[in-house]
Amino acid sequence: MRIAIIGGAGRMGEWFTRYFLKQGHEVIISDVRADKARVIANSLGVTLASNNVEAARMADLTFVSTPIDVTPKVLSEISPELREPMIVAEISSIKSRVMPVLKKIAEKGVRTLSIHPLFGPGLQEIAGEKIALIPVHNQSAEEALTKSFFPGARIITVECEKHDRVMALTLALTHFINIVFASVVSEEEMQILKQLGGTTFTLQLAISEGVMTEDPMLYASIQIDNEHTLNYLENFMLKANLLKEIVRKKDFDGFVEFYRVSRDSLSRDEDFPIAYERVYRALKAL
Repeated sequence: MRIAIIGGAGRMGEWFTRYFLKQGHEVIISDVRADKARVIANSLGVTLASNNVEAARMADLTFVSTPIDVTPKVLSEISPELREPMIVAEISSIKSRVMPVLKKIAEKGVRTLSIHPLFGPGLQEIAGEKIALIPVHNQSAEEALTKSFFPGARIITVECEKHDRVMALTLALTHFINIVFASVVSEEEMQILKQLGGTTFTLQLAISEGVMTEDPMLYASIQIDNEHTLNYLENFMLKANLLKEIVRKKDFDGFVEFYRVSRDSLSRDEDFPIAYERVYRALKAL
């Protein structure tokens, strides 16, 4: 199969290029960063298209791996070149803006996939990794297609609104917490912090530093382009300020109650009993 990766010079775009090459497919890439795309094309031995439209025209499957805010425009740009039985897929982490464009493309008989790989470009093997599938037109056909492209991966089907709402918590809020943590820690003497830091700090620092190695524009889009983000940030700030006031007032009973309510809720998670063990396993992996 001939597969075009639009955004092939990006980190995930390059990952998909390598992945599909290993699967034995012919790969074509395009990217607005022409010089970087040329280097990648030459190093991997893939075809470099002059633009997105040319890439889509040459392919059986077009994979759009572009920034969140650009993806709907790219899909609209290549739409005239797409026809049955072609396949077009996109991997953005926010789906509300791309879904109307994909539905319109599907009306032409083009097979569409809206997926969200729940892993990063450092992944070595796909087996057991999670991929969210957001149905566009034909859920069963799209599930089967996704499984055929990513054998061994765990496919999780979720509708568009729920996906974006969950991502506001699992991505946007998590990133927000780590970015603020990084801002505070960066003002201190890192050497002594690392020398005296315990388990929780060491893990938190590793996660935070990992977050800070990513593309800031991508993370800005995850925060700003998801309509559900502010609800979670406001709830977080409300609870953070509540806990801060408990600390300020030296209210031990209030702290214990705040802690207990959260702990009792989390304890319903089946993994809660082994939480401490998982923390130490993660620490040993560093």
